Formats: sequence, structure tokens, C-alpha cells
Amino acid sequence: MVGGKRGSFASGCMALPVLMNIKQVIEQRQCSGVWTHKDELPIEIDLGKKCWYHSVFACPILRQQTSESNPPMKLICGHVISRDALNKLTNAGKLKCPYCPMEQNPSDAKQIFF
Repeated sequence: MVGGKRGSFASGCMALPVLMNIKQVIEQRQCSGVWTHKDELPIEIDLGKKCWYHSVFACPILRQQTSESNPPMKLICGHVISRDALNKLTNAGKLKCPYCPMEQNPSDAKQIFF
């Protein structure tokens, strides 16, 4: 596994030829609408297993790392907390997001995977 600044640089070097090629194709075919957001790529670039990283999510409410038994849960408002936090914040079958005023049903939260 490649890490740190060198890992980012190495990943960029591996992706650059693919990005230059797709840029050329987009320009030749005049497909200006392919890129819809600044941070979005219209293709996936395989950088190989040495550039795979395991993401870690720490619940901002309980300040604990999530796990298989306490996974990250996405609320309908888009905020993410751990399942334990979701259970602790649930009151009378309702959950008020700790970050925004949205009240929701806890069963509407979806487990997410990093």
C-alpha cells in the first residue's frame, strides 16, 4: 500500500494518462456536458490494489470508530452517525438529527459502506 503524499503523487501519475486520453476524446467529440460537477470524474480509474485504502469512520456524536456491530448510518437528511448514536438519540420512536432540525423515523436510516 502506498501512503501519504507519495501515495497521492503515485496515484496521480497512474491516473494522468487515462485523464489526458478522456480529455482528448471529450474535446474531439465535443461532449462538454460529460463532467457535471467539479469533483466528479466521468469514468472510474483502476489504480490497482496497492492504492486501495480502508476508510475509517468515527461517529461525531459518540466519538467512537464504527464497526460491523455499530455501522455508520445515513439519515434521510444526509448526515451520518453510528447505529449506537442513532439508538441513543431516538426518543418515542422519533429521531431529531443532531446537526439539522429534521425530525425523522429512525427506521428510515440506511447503513452505509465505505
